[in-house]
Amino acid sequence: MTKLYLDIDGVLVRGVRATEGIVEFLKFVTENFDCYWLTTHCHGDAKPVFLYLVSRVPSEALPYIEQIKPTTWGGWKTDAIDFSTPFYWIDDNLFEPERQALIKHDAFASFIAVDLMKNPHQLLEIKGQLKIT
Repeated sequence: MTKLYLDIDGVLVRGVRATEGIVEFLKFVTENFDCYWLTTHCHGDAKPVFLYLVSRVPSEALPYIEQIKPTTWGGWKTDAIDFSTPFYWIDDNLFEPERQALIKHDAFASFIAVDLMKNPHQLLEIKGQLKIT
């Protein structure tokens, strides 16, 4: 099953509000991908993620959030990515060293940039970009 790495701020929430379509999106990705948190809110333990999101997302999203696994990473989020297997990484911010790591591993196409300011419906559109294997 393809891995999917998921950021929170700027992807699932904007400020204190959930992104439009969050429940439908989380249901889709947790049913079709091996999902991992790749966010500053998670460093080896998913509990802080749950506590951060519980007041920001609809209660219908919580069962899906609980299915997403934690990651541990160092200075850059790409430290947590398993480049030996197919993956997607959904994030709103990509630092240059992370971009270079993706290019080095011939995986830049696996990164999906989110810009909710330009497109508040982007989560639902991303579903169409993700190929289920």
